[in-house]
Amino acid sequence: MKTFRLIATPVILLALLGVLIWGATWGWKELTAPFPTPTPTPCVVKPLTTLQPKNVRVNVMNGGFTTGLATREATRLKNAGFKVLKTTNTDEAVRGTVIRGNQTQNPEMLAMVASYYKDATIENDGRVDGTIDILLGTDFQGEGEKPQKKVKVASGEVCVPAPSASPSPSPSPSASPEA
Repeated sequence: MKTFRLIATPVILLALLGVLIWGATWGWKELTAPFPTPTPTPCVVKPLTTLQPKNVRVNVMNGGFTTGLATREATRLKNAGFKVLKTTNTDEAVRGTVIRGNQTQNPEMLAMVASYYKDATIENDGRVDGTIDILLGTDFQGEGEKPQKKVKVASGEVCVPAPSASPSPSPSPSASPEA
């Protein structure tokens, strides 16, 4: 009986230690896991024969080492009439300029945005929200020589981002109008 206790006690303690380590590992993994991303809202098909920058929504991301590149390019695109939704850095290492969106739904949008950059690569990611990502990399070549300000839409329809679900607040009567 005494031999059983001498053997059973360390075995039980080791088993409990294993359960404690497993629980701590599982807990840490769950605690540090990223939050699930919400399902994107599908784009809305809009009849359009001529595409202009005001119809295009872009996200500009810096994937290289040039500080402020995404901000400068976002400002340039805003001045050209594009709607810039987000300007940020990306963890993805990018060499040149990558224009990413849904090639099937919006080929004209992708071509228009690509025309604003030298040697831009167009990538299809099948997204459903109607936006386009511009990833600017370490070997950013600069502005395109002939940016397209109007593009004919072959299908007569463009898939644009859906209006936001929450209405924007109305300005108060005393507020001055925005320029």
